[in-house]
Amino acid sequence: MSIAKMEKVAVIGLDTVKEELISRLMDLGMVEITDQSARLAEEDWVGLGVRDGNEDEVAALDAEINRVDTAIELLEKYSTARSPLFFTRKAMKKSEFERIMKDKDRISQNVDYIMGLNERLHSCREIINKRNSELASLTPWVNYDLPLEISETQCTRIDLGVVPSTVDIDGLRKAIGEDSEYVSLHEINRDKDMIYLVIISLKEDQDAIIARLKQWGYSPVPFREFRGTVTENTERITREVAETRGQVAEIEAEITAHDDMRFGMQCLQDRLVMQRDHEKVKSRLLKTKRTFNLEGWVPAECRKSVERVLEEKGCCYEYRDPEENEEVPVLIHNTRFGTPFSAITEMYSLPDYRGFDPTDIFAIFYALFFGLMLSDAGYGLVMTIFCAVVLHKYDLEGMTLRMIRMFLYCGIATVFWGALFGGWFGDFLPTFTQTVFGHKVPLDPIWFNPIEDPTKLLIFSLLFGVVHLFIGMGINAYMMIRRGHLFDAFCDVFAWYMIIAGAGFWLAGGSISAALVTPGKWVFIAGCVIVLLTGGREKKGVGKVIGGLGALYGITSYISDILSYARLLALGLATGVIANVVNLLGSMLGTGFKGCIAMIIVGVIGHVFNMAINALGSFVHASRLQYIEFFGKFYEDGGEPFDPFRKNTKYVRLVNDTDGGMK
Repeated sequence: MSIAKMEKVAVIGLDTVKEELISRLMDLGMVEITDQSARLAEEDWVGLGVRDGNEDEVAALDAEINRVDTAIELLEKYSTARSPLFFTRKAMKKSEFERIMKDKDRISQNVDYIMGLNERLHSCREIINKRNSELASLTPWVNYDLPLEISETQCTRIDLGVVPSTVDIDGLRKAIGEDSEYVSLHEINRDKDMIYLVIISLKEDQDAIIARLKQWGYSPVPFREFRGTVTENTERITREVAETRGQVAEIEAEITAHDDMRFGMQCLQDRLVMQRDHEKVKSRLLKTKRTFNLEGWVPAECRKSVERVLEEKGCCYEYRDPEENEEVPVLIHNTRFGTPFSAITEMYSLPDYRGFDPTDIFAIFYALFFGLMLSDAGYGLVMTIFCAVVLHKYDLEGMTLRMIRMFLYCGIATVFWGALFGGWFGDFLPTFTQTVFGHKVPLDPIWFNPIEDPTKLLIFSLLFGVVHLFIGMGINAYMMIRRGHLFDAFCDVFAWYMIIAGAGFWLAGGSISAALVTPGKWVFIAGCVIVLLTGGREKKGVGKVIGGLGALYGITSYISDILSYARLLALGLATGVIANVVNLLGSMLGTGFKGCIAMIIVGVIGHVFNMAINALGSFVHASRLQYIEFFGKFYEDGGEPFDPFRKNTKYVRLVNDTDGGMK
C-alpha cells in the first residue's frame, strides 16, 4: 500500500558500449528512459551534442512489423484451431526463442508466401465485387434483347436510360413526340426508384429529344464495355463470379493448411518489435562523436540492479531525488489481496506521485460492496468457481489477471452476503421442492432476509457508508498531517467527525441508549462551531464569516454522500426479487417431473441473465462509490504510470531472464 520511491539516474558512457547497454537495460526492464531532445534548445547544451537515433530504421522496422502482423492475422482468421477463452503469451526459454530465430530467413519467406496469398485473395475479391456491380447494373435490363454494342443504325440512334419512377410515361411519350414525329420510347423494366427506357430516334432529332428527356429527370445508362445481349453478359459474369469464388475457396484452404507457420511468424514479430523498440529508444538519448548521455527514472528498490549493469559497461552515472515540481512516474505496490483491485484505481487515474495510494484500503470495501449488491450465494459460487478455473487453466498476465482475481474475491464476498441473507439462486430450493415434490424444504438466512426487512438493510448500508467515508476523511487528515498541516486536519476533518457522529447519536442514539442523545447533541454543536469559526480562516474580514457559513453548508454534501450508499440496499433487493420471480415463473409451468424440467430450463436462462445484469450493476456501482464518495474525500489523481524500457512482446514471454522487468 505505497507509491514506490523514484530516483533519476543520469548516465554517460562510451559509444562502443551503447548498443549492448541498451540491450541489457531492455532485459532488466527497470528504467524508464526519458526523452532529452528538449535540452538541445537550452543555452548550456548548444553545441555539446545531438539527438541520437535513426528514424528511417525505425520506420522500416515498423513497416515490417505491420507486414508480419497482417500475415499473422490472416492465418488466425482462417485457422480451424479452437481459440482459447483468454489470450495468453506462450512461456518460452530464451535459448528456445533464439533457436527459432535462427530460421528467421525461412520465416520471412513464409511471410512473403502468405502475403502473396493475401494479395491474390484481395485481387479475387476485387474481381467479384466488380462483377457483382456489373451484374447489378445489367439485371434491370434483362428484357432488352438487342446486343449492347449496337447503339445506332444508318439513320437512327438507340439510347438506354432511366427516369424516376414517379414520371408519367404516357406524358413523356407525348412530350418527346412534339420534338420528333419519328421517335419510339419503350419501357423495359421498372422498380421502386427507376423506370428503365429504350429510346430510338432519328440521328438528326437525337439532341432535341435528349434535351427534352432531361427535363423529365432522364439519365443515360451507357454499356460501352459490353458486347452481346444482356442475357449473354449476365450468364458470362455469373460464370466468372462462380469461378473466382472457387479460386477464393482454394486460396482460403491453402491459407488454412499453412496455419503451422503462425507461431514462427509470431516469434518473428516479437523479435522485430524488440529491435524496433531498441532503435526507437535511441531517439531519447543525446550523443557526441564518442559518447552518449542517457537519463531515466528508476524505482529506488531496483537501484542496485541497475548500478551493476552500468558498472559492467564502464559507465559514469549519478542518482538524484525528484525535484519539487518535477513530473515523476508512478509505480504502486500493494498487498496480495489489494493488487487485483489496482485495476479499479488505474481505470480512474493513478495517484499523484506525492499523493496516497488507497488501493489496499478500499479493496475490502469494494469486495464487500460488490457482494452486498449481488447478494446471492448461488451467483457468488458460480462466479468464484468460474474465476478459480480460469486462474488454474490459463497463465494470465496484467490487467486480465488482476480483474479475474478481483472477481474471485468479489465472488467469495457474494457467497458470504448471500448466505447471511438466505439467497441461493433466490428461493430456488424451497420453490423447487414445493413444485416437484409438493413439500417445501426451507433454507433460512443466517442473519435476516432483506426482502422481508429492507429497513434493517438500509440502516446497515448507511452505517457502512459512514465508516467508508470516515476512512476516506481519515486518509485526508493523514496527508495533511504528513505535510505539516495539523491544524487544517483538525478543522477540516476531525470537526466533521464530530458533526456526523454527533448528529447520528443525537438523532438515532436513543434506540441504543438514552444516555447517548445529549452528548451527541453537544458534540454535534461543538463540531458546527469549529467549522463555522475556522471554515474561512484563510480569508479576511467578512470573508471569514461567509467562508465559515459556506463550509458549514457542506453538511448537505455529506448527507448526500451518505444517502448514496442506499444503492447497496436497492441493488441487493433487485437481485433477490428478480431471482425469486424467475423461480416463480418456472414453478407456474407445472408440477412433478414436468415442473422439474420447466424450473431447470427457466432457472438456467433467467438466473444467468439476472446474474450477468446485476453483476455488471454491482461492478459499476461499487466502482462509483469508490470514485465519487471515497476518492472525493482525499484523492489526488493525475499520476502517469511507470513505463520501463523492456521487452514488450505480444506472443512470447521469455521466462529464463527478467522477462522484461516489472509488471
